[in-house]
Amino acid sequence: MVNNINEAKVQAAAMFINFSEILKRDIRDSDGIFLGNVWDISLKLGEIYPKLNELIIYKGSFRRVYATLLWSSVSNVDGDIILNVKKDDIKFENQTKEYEFLLKRDILDQQVVDTFNHKVRRVNDIHLLKVDHELVIAHVDIGLRGLLRRLGWEKTVDFIIKILAKNSKYLKKEDLISWKYVHPVSVNPASMTMKLSVSEKQLQAIPAADLGDIIFDLNHNQRMALFRALDVKTKAKVFENLELEEQKAMLKELDKKEAAQIITYMSSDEATDLLEELPRNMTKNILTLVESSRAKKLSTLLGYSSDSAGGLMTTEFVAIHETMTVEAAIEYIKNQTKEFEVVPYIYLTDDKNHLKGITTIRRLLFADPKDTVLKTAFPKTLYVYLNNSAKEVAYFMEKYKISSIPVIDENKVLHGVITMDDILSQVISIAWRKSKPKRL
Repeated sequence: MVNNINEAKVQAAAMFINFSEILKRDIRDSDGIFLGNVWDISLKLGEIYPKLNELIIYKGSFRRVYATLLWSSVSNVDGDIILNVKKDDIKFENQTKEYEFLLKRDILDQQVVDTFNHKVRRVNDIHLLKVDHELVIAHVDIGLRGLLRRLGWEKTVDFIIKILAKNSKYLKKEDLISWKYVHPVSVNPASMTMKLSVSEKQLQAIPAADLGDIIFDLNHNQRMALFRALDVKTKAKVFENLELEEQKAMLKELDKKEAAQIITYMSSDEATDLLEELPRNMTKNILTLVESSRAKKLSTLLGYSSDSAGGLMTTEFVAIHETMTVEAAIEYIKNQTKEFEVVPYIYLTDDKNHLKGITTIRRLLFADPKDTVLKTAFPKTLYVYLNNSAKEVAYFMEKYKISSIPVIDENKVLHGVITMDDILSQVISIAWRKSKPKRL
């Protein structure tokens, strides 16, 4: 049984070859005549596991010349790379043509986005799978062994570790990432734009906080190119999850129009927090480019103290008229809240936007469809005023164990809502400032 398992492992290993090994091999024609060495290999993109497309050969040191052959011209990669064409059929030129994607140039030693683990990785080697007479990319190697293999030290280090620690994880575990989760980060140096192999759907599946970490793990040029490649809604989500200093650093790289687009799609409380920290002229310039009703809301929020209920609240919430039927309300909520991640409470108002009650989707679902929504309201309507302090709001929310609370003025007009996230971020910020050690 053990022998069968070992044989299976040997057979499986024979199906793979490392790109670093190919780079070290000589290239010979069908008669065994030496032609040169591997300069690079191009890929045929468009498939989950792309095939190697063209072999680029070079020879010479000072006056280097290049030749390009389709990978179908390769007959053997075990040992020297043997071609099925003769030397006289191969034309060498002074320079290579333009390639969309190359293994050594665009992947080896480069940073890639791992969309499975949501991290930026550095590629130390590339794992190629033999399929019939072709090679396809199966994995990238991000481990130490891949780097040692490249340097030619793998066998020596393996021998030493087998003597000193034969059960070491180093000897058993390979740090490979399947190619379907790998997306190279390549930037056009002229336009500073990035061509992403990762789809928008895959990027949107990465939590915004993780995507922000990925972006800030890249170098400056890659960071801005990847950020600009995102759709505006994803940009806004990522931006919200950055630290204030990171937001400011990124804003310096964006023009006012780009900044205005992002702020338009950010939640109002997060956008307000950012605008409060920017120079007044910059805030004013950005707001002139934001859609008028949105700019008016943000300007109003900027008028409140940052540690008051007015400064903490968001203007994104669900409010419906108190006379609406339950049936109509459910249909309205279904159609109007697609962008909302959570709808904890529904606020009931009259014609002049006075707060009349609070209900939940659960209460609506169990009510008579023909009843008015006001009949489903909680017996007691909880709220805070615009000028209540953050401390008062936090105490009130903890006392009644609620995750969201409406904010009204002295006339009971509904202005916004404070969520648990809003109040927690403020309380944590205050605690941090108080506990932060003074500079010596």
